[in-house]
Amino acid sequence: MSVLLVYFTGTYNTRFLVSKVEEGFVNLGASVKKIEINKDSPIEEVSSYDYIGFSYPIYGFNAPSCFVKYIKKMKFKPQQRFFIFKNSGETMALNNASSRKIFRLMKKNKGIFLGEYHFIMPYNIHFPFEEDFIKQIIKEDKKLLDIMFYNLNHNVVKRIKSNPFFSIAAFFVSIQAIGGNINSFFYKIDRKKCSKCGLCVKNCPSNNIELKNDKIIFHHSCYMCMRCSFYCPQKAISIGFLQNWLVHKYYNLENLWQDDEPSKEYINDKSKGFYKCFIKTFKNIDEEYESIAK
Repeated sequence: MSVLLVYFTGTYNTRFLVSKVEEGFVNLGASVKKIEINKDSPIEEVSSYDYIGFSYPIYGFNAPSCFVKYIKKMKFKPQQRFFIFKNSGETMALNNASSRKIFRLMKKNKGIFLGEYHFIMPYNIHFPFEEDFIKQIIKEDKKLLDIMFYNLNHNVVKRIKSNPFFSIAAFFVSIQAIGGNINSFFYKIDRKKCSKCGLCVKNCPSNNIELKNDKIIFHHSCYMCMRCSFYCPQKAISIGFLQNWLVHKYYNLENLWQDDEPSKEYINDKSKGFYKCFIKTFKNIDEEYESIAK
């Protein structure tokens, strides 16, 4: 069995998730190739693969525009089998419509849909997640991974329910497609902090950042992934309108994945506010996991 995993990652949460999916396939004896999308990614020949997995972080209830553009350039064979595993920091219903463009593209190419799965990853925008909350998320993500592999192995197609209202609403908030380019006019460097290490230039997936004449220069082809600011060792980059939302916290996901026992539960039947949206999601995962465990 040969598997191609095609993904875009902003601040590397999706890269981490893809690594866990890769491990699962390798443990099943599959050969796996990964394509991480950036501006210079070559278009992969896909006809030899048994499965194609598409993975992305949800940006404003949509798949990242660079991710969709890459898939448009791919040449699929008829009856190409594919599945989707996406991620976000919350489980709002509008996220259900985020893969609609991918579905249209694969339907046009006569692809065979094998399932869609929504994993939870900690925020790198808005506010930081506490470690105990991340550990509880990871426990559910592990269960969802088992569910995904079980379903793929038993030809069970899992669908995330959407509707025209979700699609229309997601369309009107799809700001990432143009928002990054506009917002990049307001990016700034604190020259007192900047060490000119070049990490932002090296890591930018859209080649939007340049070190020229001893100055960091931002162009206007930004994917709005915020990787430059999130990983700046000197915290010298201000990302315009999003600066006050940026999370200045590094999550050691591998360590948390290995030690996933929280000292307290964030999500239970009495959870309120932001955490309330996870109650139904975790309950559904637990019930489905219990059913396949039997």
